[in-house]
Amino acid sequence: LRKTAFGTEMLADAIYRIDGDRPELFVKDGALASPNGVFAGGGRLIVASWGKGIKPDFSTTELGGLLSVDIASKVVSPLPAAQKFADLDGVVAIGDTIYATAYMTGTLYRYHAGGAPEVVAQFKPGSADIGTDGKSILYVPLMNEGEVVALKLD
Repeated sequence: LRKTAFGTEMLADAIYRIDGDRPELFVKDGALASPNGVFAGGGRLIVASWGKGIKPDFSTTELGGLLSVDIASKVVSPLPAAQKFADLDGVVAIGDTIYATAYMTGTLYRYHAGGAPEVVAQFKPGSADIGTDGKSILYVPLMNEGEVVALKLD
């Protein structure tokens, strides 16, 4: 069974594809604005952007947002109404709903196409990459507390 994985190189505005033993550059584009989290599904990557102009304390001169990368064409597109709202870290999708964490503020956001990101939960700063069971549970690591929170969704 062969699987493909994708990973980001945040400070290089790059996404790598790992299909076998070696990562290969998949897309490099300034529009990715420091890509951090990445989730593959439905023929596209959903990317959580940290933002542009990263400072020594990891704050940014321009907040990040949510993007889509078409896997076939590699075209990068911003998700409507989901730009420049937070320094994003982790991202997952369950069905048509996208969830993303903002590391610097500890905020967990939910996004639906056609709407704006909305706050689902607030943690202390340090909420990082997130995982899911694919159904109704999100796993949110709290880096500064050394904990993982399991959040049941409605």
